[in-house]
Amino acid sequence: MMSIYPLVFSNNSKYRISRHIIFWMALIGYYTTFMTLSWIDKYPFSVSFPASFFEEALAMPLDILFCYSVVYFLIPRFLFKGRYILMVLLWVVFSLICIGCYRLYSDDVVPIIRSAYHLPYSVHSRSFLWTFFFIFTELTMEASLAAAIKLGKMWYIKQQELNILKSEKQKIEPAENGKIQPVFLVNALDKIERLAIQKPSVIPEMTKKIKNLLLYVIYDNNQPQVSLEKELRLLEEFVELEKTGNDDISVNMKMIGNTDGEHIAPFIILPLIENSFRQLSSLNLKNKFINLESRVAEGVFSLKIAWSKPTDTSTLTNNDSTFLQNIGKRLNLLYPQSHELKIQIKTDQFAINLRMDLHKAIN
Repeated sequence: MMSIYPLVFSNNSKYRISRHIIFWMALIGYYTTFMTLSWIDKYPFSVSFPASFFEEALAMPLDILFCYSVVYFLIPRFLFKGRYILMVLLWVVFSLICIGCYRLYSDDVVPIIRSAYHLPYSVHSRSFLWTFFFIFTELTMEASLAAAIKLGKMWYIKQQELNILKSEKQKIEPAENGKIQPVFLVNALDKIERLAIQKPSVIPEMTKKIKNLLLYVIYDNNQPQVSLEKELRLLEEFVELEKTGNDDISVNMKMIGNTDGEHIAPFIILPLIENSFRQLSSLNLKNKFINLESRVAEGVFSLKIAWSKPTDTSTLTNNDSTFLQNIGKRLNLLYPQSHELKIQIKTDQFAINLRMDLHKAIN
């Protein structure tokens, strides 16, 4: 039996198609019941019900076209970008097109259905203006209902994500003024203080990179999606920042694929990389290394991270697995059934493999 959560939130095609079918069948059922009740006093149920069902079912593609135009075109391209006036104008234009199609449907198709069941067909007795507002109200109700479901689902996911982030930001510790700050920024500032005496020439470049990281934490982290190209560029800056002053760590980084136009949820890649440096810095090893490889192909993003570990250990340093569990929870929320997060513990290294379909994110 299909459970509720994946039916509502999963991006798996089986669940997506199922929930859309349920929604539209419910609307057909609602309109069919309403029309059947209007006929039932004069015509038997065996006649009024099938006639009402076919009349509503055959008209439903127009409702579907209008609703999806609102939910998947107007809302993301205009509402989310603050282009409200243009959105309203296009909403009215789409409504006029659909209303025109409804008039054609009422004139050419409805008479055939009703004559097949020996029901009377009355010619339009209302003005176009009255018809416009009547059908416009129905279309707006349907589109608003679909939009409310879409936006409500996005709100719920964002709230769950924020709850996870509150417990995740590892990265988060009390500062002297009682506020909280990301730990990797605190560590970076400590490093600047230490290197200011040893290698003062590297301080300006480090300060620039820390500024970019700070802007990322303050602004980009609050966005549902960020540019993958920008995210990977920030990753490179973070790696360079971590390498500065850590001459005992060998870093091999490879980035493959075209990132143009691709987007990803923030605060997933960077924390994984920061975690690997944090784990490695606490180890007493002679030869420390981190291997990073990212790949983008046809909307699928892959990230492989491997770092050295003592051969006599088999778990995360200090048993710190909460961080990875929280990353997994966020992936389940934002990329349900469209990602893989695998952890491998080998003799001399610890590895994380992440694979996610960027085009199936809930946003």
